[in-house]
Amino acid sequence: MVRERLMRFSLQGEPCGICCEEFAAGQAVRLGCDHGWYCKECIRRFVEARLEAGSAGGIPCPSCGDKISEADLITLLPPKVCIRLHARAGEQQAVASGARACPTPNCTWRFHDCASDRQTCPVCEEESCLLCGAQPYHEGRTCEQYKAGLEDQDMFERWIEKTGSKQCPTCHMVTTKENLEKQSQQRVECHKMLCRNCNTRWCFKCLAVLTDTYTCGCTIDAHGFIDPETGKIVKHLKRGAKRKGS
Repeated sequence: MVRERLMRFSLQGEPCGICCEEFAAGQAVRLGCDHGWYCKECIRRFVEARLEAGSAGGIPCPSCGDKISEADLITLLPPKVCIRLHARAGEQQAVASGARACPTPNCTWRFHDCASDRQTCPVCEEESCLLCGAQPYHEGRTCEQYKAGLEDQDMFERWIEKTGSKQCPTCHMVTTKENLEKQSQQRVECHKMLCRNCNTRWCFKCLAVLTDTYTCGCTIDAHGFIDPETGKIVKHLKRGAKRKGS
């Protein structure tokens, strides 16, 4: 029977085999595989690099690849790094056993033996699709249809930003002026909008909701609205109404 060799600390000053800096007695270690000397800081950086790369279980010696014992890692590493190692190892075991992680960021729950891809997490209480991570679940659509919808929404939002179009502050219906290239100006078309969908009166420049007693001041008070259905002018302020801040 081969007896497992133990990690030992230096009895005199030794250079670290990774960073090459000289360390006083007791500040460098030789691992059970007999490789070293290594300083604790280099071991910590080595372990954290593997964590960032997605590895956890079986932290190897930097020289030969032999596994560093859990007891030695606890001795060498700060508690926070040990906790991260333990958590990552648990995640990998869960994946290996067929468990699936809750899609909510930072949620630690794992689903086991799920009969459906539609699940509600008992920890964060979010409903999710375990296949594509959609939250809430994409009722009535496949994962592919849901993804296509996200791509269409992204294209639509980029078009709004590119053209300078605005959304009604009440119902969020997208509104544009006839001249898309001059939407930020009101020399050709006024900033006062009357929403075709919900009839909200609002300012295209600052998105303020306008009433017969309130104006944001972005457009002169004498200007009114154009009814999108009839094309007729709708007056804005009632006679004697006070302006904003008055």
